[in-house]
Amino acid sequence: MRFTQASSKYGIPKGTLYDNILGKSKRMAVLEEAGLTASEENAVLEFCCDVSVSPYNRRTKKSLKSILEYVETLRRLRDPEFTFTGLSGFRWWWAFCKKHSIVSLYYDNNGSLNNTM
Repeated sequence: MRFTQASSKYGIPKGTLYDNILGKSKRMAVLEEAGLTASEENAVLEFCCDVSVSPYNRRTKKSLKSILEYVETLRRLRDPEFTFTGLSGFRWWWAFCKKHSIVSLYYDNNGSLNNTM
């Protein structure tokens, strides 16, 4: 059965079927694997977006490297062995941005724009 047919037959949006079958729901599970508490997530939001100054600002110009270092520092207070390995840090950042509607804009040393989201 095709996505369109299943969508019509069961009343499920096509996008939901695509996401569930192709694994989008699993991509968000990386947030749980990092194990941040609510207060740690808020600290990351503050670090990235200065939400205490501008609560609706969901843009950051921080580099992925600096954000991941900050998160690792937070987590190591509870788990000294915590570290992001391979692509896990990038996947965590992608899911975190999706969850909190963050637009990540980072300018490298050459002045060019790197849009990671």
